[in-house]
Amino acid sequence: MMKHVLQRFRIHIKPDVANGGDVTENSFPYMVQIQQFMVVSYVHHCGGTLVTSRCILTAAHCAVESLKLRAIAGTVWRDSETLGQRRPIMRLMAHESYVQDGTTQPYDIALALVEEPFDVDGRAIAVIALMPDYYDPPGVMDVLGFGKIDHDDTLPDRLRVVECRLHAVEDCQKHPSEGTLCVGNPGATACQGDSGGPVVGRIDGSDWLVGVVSFGMKSCGTGPIICTDVRMYREWIGQRVLDLSVWSEENKADTMIDVYVQHYL
Repeated sequence: MMKHVLQRFRIHIKPDVANGGDVTENSFPYMVQIQQFMVVSYVHHCGGTLVTSRCILTAAHCAVESLKLRAIAGTVWRDSETLGQRRPIMRLMAHESYVQDGTTQPYDIALALVEEPFDVDGRAIAVIALMPDYYDPPGVMDVLGFGKIDHDDTLPDRLRVVECRLHAVEDCQKHPSEGTLCVGNPGATACQGDSGGPVVGRIDGSDWLVGVVSFGMKSCGTGPIICTDVRMYREWIGQRVLDLSVWSEENKADTMIDVYVQHYL
């Protein structure tokens, strides 16, 4: 992540964590990298968060059905073909009210289902609980991503994190959309490539998923970013996890999704 904010983008452009710091192994074991296949190899596409062993929460604008996608968990390295675990993404389910028209819109949230469960050990790979709606978001949160780290479109070799303050949502949008948060620091937030990644708050020593990186109102590094407020979508997430479980069973996938509905509803 650079010391920039997300640039307002279209589907083929993705926001990044600018001017953040490198993440050490196992610090954020629920972080997932979503990659797309391009010609001969996979390249970075978006971030995501593991909420069950098979379900990844990401941004709706990342959930492009026409792309061949895979998910990688269990490593902080962006390009490694040997570290971590890789799973093909077999189903995408974006919010039904999101309009996939090349611009950022409200309801920018989606779930991705991988072909087989990740081997969740609680150390290298773990799931994270959604922040309950009875909590207020912490004043300071971590934003994670593999996005660009400078204006030369450089991607980091490893996962980066930046600590961001919570702002009034009006600081990001004159007419804010319901279900959004505004986070950032001057010169240090997300940038292109960080879309879909987690915004994490810590309460009483536990990590909670507070938001999903959506978009920025200005060029990288010049203002806060808009995130989808996970608290407002807990019921939707819980229902869609169940829907994916049913779909998986009907399509004879090997393993049922581990659905812990109490985390969501």
